Amino acid sequence: MNTSFVALIEAYLTDSLTPGQETAFIAMLEDPANRDILDRFIAEKAATQLLTGEEDVDRREKSLLALQDKLQQADPPVRRLRVLRRWGWAAASLLLILAAGSYFLLSDSSHVPPVSQDLRPLPQITPGKNGAVLTLADGSRVVLDSLGNSVIASQNGTQVVLKDGQLAYHPGGQTTAEVLWNTMTTPRGRQFKIILPDGTTVWLNAASSIRYPTAFSRSERRVEVTGEAYFEVAKNEQMPFQVSINHEAEVQVLGTEFNINGYTDEPMIKTTLLEGSVRIVKGKNTRILKPGEQALIHAAGSSDAEIGVMAGEAEKAVAWKKGIFNMEGVETAAFMRQLSRWYDLEIVYKGPVPERTFHGKLGRDLQLSQILEVLSQFNIRYKLDGKVLTIE
Repeated sequence: MNTSFVALIEAYLTDSLTPGQETAFIAMLEDPANRDILDRFIAEKAATQLLTGEEDVDRREKSLLALQDKLQQADPPVRRLRVLRRWGWAAASLLLILAAGSYFLLSDSSHVPPVSQDLRPLPQITPGKNGAVLTLADGSRVVLDSLGNSVIASQNGTQVVLKDGQLAYHPGGQTTAEVLWNTMTTPRGRQFKIILPDGTTVWLNAASSIRYPTAFSRSERRVEVTGEAYFEVAKNEQMPFQVSINHEAEVQVLGTEFNINGYTDEPMIKTTLLEGSVRIVKGKNTRILKPGEQALIHAAGSSDAEIGVMAGEAEKAVAWKKGIFNMEGVETAAFMRQLSRWYDLEIVYKGPVPERTFHGKLGRDLQLSQILEVLSQFNIRYKLDGKVLTIE
């Protein structure tokens, strides 16, 4: 902890700085690292107020508002801080940290006061972004992250075109009866959008893949998926669309929108229907979903495992596609798995996994340091060493 700078903040709040110290303090706030410390200091004060149930809300609120006014009147002025009132304390702490457009996260263990973390600036690990690796039929690999608009390849009469951050297949020219397969893979920290040869649009989440032919046959459209993908299937009643999930289960559709979460480190394979109708097949078992329903299959189950169905999970299931971590009812381990894939992290637990169930939303555009600050407010200790995040 930079105790000297924190002491200056405390003194500034109580008007006990000399004119020279105040000038030095304002100058120090030009350093982004010190402004990070200021934000985190205020966030911890605000969260402590909420979590410990202290009654002297007005005094603390007035102190923070006074700090805000002082910084605005300083020469040069410092950026305006956002301070919410009363029961907005926790939201205020997060808004100070996460910036406009981010979302609010609470844990139902929020009665536990936050642990004190080292206030030194954390390494900046940026959120995921668009990017993928395309493996062509001949085995050659194309990294799409840094390429501009161009024709990537021509295969069996089909052009593979990269334009405006998405990949599309444009039929044209002569084709043969040979079926050529391509595979798109998103590493950790990447996501990508692809338009298949039939016009179906697929969004791949991080650490996922889709295998598909460069031209579909006349009888069926079949693809293979690992990880997580959102589909908007082009309707064609003569050519049913089928998705194989990890070679364990299958989704059969005509034209619809649905999300598949088939990560191998998740306990369940989840298929969530947004529009239309799909049939889920697992061995001899089948279930038909209605819009808003989600099918669940135990990933480690037998070939004929039962298919469970629940309703009301659609918004949560597709939040990733909208740039959001939807944490409603999500426990610590599940949250960490999402962070691991999006920020390309290795998660290590030093002791038991903290028992927390979160509620709320966070933006997927946040720096990792901002996400970790949220965890610290709910008594979750951590240590970040490179790309290894240890939960203590």
